Amino acid sequence: MLYMHFTRKTIRGTMIKQLVRIGRLLPSILDRENVNLGKVYTTELSENYHWPKGYSAITLTYKTAKMELLMKNNHRSENIILQLHGGAYVSGYNDMYRRSALKYHRISGGVDVISLDYRLGPKNPYPAALEDAIAAYEYLRNIGYRPNNIMFVGDSAGGGLVLALSLYLRDHSIPLPKALITMSAWTDLAGEGESYLRNYTLDPMLGVGTKPLVVRDYTGDHDLHDPYISPAYGDFHHFVPMMMHVGSYEMLESDTLTVAKKASNAGSEVSVSIYRGMFHVFQLAFGLVPEANKAWREIGDFIRGQFNSTYQFRQ
Repeated sequence: MLYMHFTRKTIRGTMIKQLVRIGRLLPSILDRENVNLGKVYTTELSENYHWPKGYSAITLTYKTAKMELLMKNNHRSENIILQLHGGAYVSGYNDMYRRSALKYHRISGGVDVISLDYRLGPKNPYPAALEDAIAAYEYLRNIGYRPNNIMFVGDSAGGGLVLALSLYLRDHSIPLPKALITMSAWTDLAGEGESYLRNYTLDPMLGVGTKPLVVRDYTGDHDLHDPYISPAYGDFHHFVPMMMHVGSYEMLESDTLTVAKKASNAGSEVSVSIYRGMFHVFQLAFGLVPEANKAWREIGDFIRGQFNSTYQFRQ
């Protein structure tokens, strides 16, 4: 079943989008180098990150998977969220995703979050990121978490990896987690969706005037239509419930809608929120954009509902 929800644009959200368009003129952003704009936006990973009082984070490695586990008061929760970060498979885990891990913990009512710092292209191209994601899930199951107590979340490339990981698990008869959440998922690395043309002049992050993504840095010579690379070309039968967010101005809008329609047609429960006028992964603007606040409230409702088995989509 497919639930489709369109939000209204806000004046503040539109203003922030214009600032994003202006900000892309900064050389560091344009060239996709490390950026540190304080609490607004950062792609750096601090050696001594300051977590709020009562929180602790543990760095651990299992096989090839390097992870960071966020807990409160050193107490392990019954459920856990596996976060897969974005960055076009070439940019690593950073402080911004530490902030989103903390956000997931708070909106979920205290669920621990483990973030995967997967290997990156072009040094470690496909299937390195997928192998690390598989290892991270195996680790969680080995330490006692049942699939129904695990949820996958991811944005951009991380959202695509959430879906690729789930396709792999299903295809290899490995139980899937409780549910999936994606934000602006990159699912079509072949770039054949209709929104790649329709939103080219509208997208301030990936559209006209921006530096193109170097897809082959991740995929190498592999087929771009391989579902483990581009989940948009996959088959979504026997999938778990999914919540998918995307902005209406994104070139990647069809990446989300294609997967949502396929999964729904295959009998899965999918809720899609299309945020009018919003840009790629606007949720990471946190408190700056009203649309981001609304998105996190919606995500929190979904997480709590899924783990309590009482979730109902609300318009």
